[in-house]
Amino acid sequence: MKKMKFGKLTWSVLAAAVIVFSACSDDDPDPVGNGGLSGVLPNNTELVGDITEDVTLSAGNTYTLRGGVHVKDGATMTIGEGVTVRAITNSRTDFANTAYLLIERGAKIEAIGTADRPIVFTSNSATPAPQDWGGIIVCGAAPINNQGGENQSEMGGQGVMYGGTNANDNSGTLRYVRVEYTGKKQSAEAEHNGFTFEGVGAGTTLEYLAVYKGADDGIEFFGGTANLRYAFVNGAQDDLFDYTFGWSGKGQYWVGIQGDDVADRGIEADNNGDNHGLRPLSNPILSNVTLVGSREAMTNDNPDNATEADKGKTIGLKLRAGTGGQLHNFVIYGFNHGIDVQHDLTVANLPTGDLKVANTDLYGPNLFKFAPEVANPWTTITTSAEDTPSYMNGYVGTSTEGAINPSTLDSWFQGGNFKGAVEASNNWVTQGNWARLD
Repeated sequence: MKKMKFGKLTWSVLAAAVIVFSACSDDDPDPVGNGGLSGVLPNNTELVGDITEDVTLSAGNTYTLRGGVHVKDGATMTIGEGVTVRAITNSRTDFANTAYLLIERGAKIEAIGTADRPIVFTSNSATPAPQDWGGIIVCGAAPINNQGGENQSEMGGQGVMYGGTNANDNSGTLRYVRVEYTGKKQSAEAEHNGFTFEGVGAGTTLEYLAVYKGADDGIEFFGGTANLRYAFVNGAQDDLFDYTFGWSGKGQYWVGIQGDDVADRGIEADNNGDNHGLRPLSNPILSNVTLVGSREAMTNDNPDNATEADKGKTIGLKLRAGTGGQLHNFVIYGFNHGIDVQHDLTVANLPTGDLKVANTDLYGPNLFKFAPEVANPWTTITTSAEDTPSYMNGYVGTSTEGAINPSTLDSWFQGGNFKGAVEASNNWVTQGNWARLD
């Protein structure tokens, strides 16, 4: 068969026709920026590369996520209710092609689902598992306590910065959003969380966020002032919740449940691991939190390497590296160890009141550890060597005895004079299908 030859003029005409056809199509996104995406994206669009113009993922549609996708400064990603985004998986050691979504400083995400039609980011694997993809990262311009007041995103790479001076910075809205099977590594030493908030400001709205079976932390704050109301983390293989770098936001109605395979801490709290005395101090106000641990789980920084020898190490609260915090109305049970306070400057925050755990029920063995050793200053914690509070049914249950009305702590909080996150008469977790319980 002879090969057909085209002259320069013929190629030019064909190329022009392709350009005109593409430009006139209402169904295809406009080719803008490295990712080539803008406008309203059709069903089954592949999200890839840098997004430099506003894009909309329409309600009910399905999309795929390939590699690291960055929404750049000045652009907004809008996601409608009922959208599913399936991350393309690859080898766990193929760090360069890890799928994740990152909202850069100055960009926004408006992801607004509903209880019955949540927005779901999940794996495209037929046999999904933790570490299938990275997670969602949001970078803002609120204060952090790193030297210089800003830091490079560990997940975003060279030139992707977060932190600043705008405590009310607004990175958009995440409401009724669930991520599944997250935690893939970005490098040999850096793992993704389910949700990572880096220097995110209080102008951002975070409500009804769910994490299911992630290989690293469920939700982590790196500085900033963002507030989070209603969170459900099920089966994170490292910490259920984590904060560091001077986070001073607020949180209410959080539930964290460890799985029986691999798990570490209910909450891990640091001020700054490199310099414990940096300011602003990590000093969030948290209320109405339920943490359900596992005494069977193995604790290992690399879940793939966990063995039977790693059992017996789960901790409810790990407070260290100079952290502060005002923690009220918690219910903590099921862990091998209760509350572990570590490092000189952390302990120094106890008599000043910069670090306080109060109006809390703590159940199980090995209730407290202070290093350096001091007398337990927290007199409003009710303790018991029993495994489970009698009023609890899994993560559901509250107690009014010794509780405080959190609205007296700060006007941001809703009233609710009880310990724990979920009342039996108002199970906000099972209202709709936004959270996974299996």
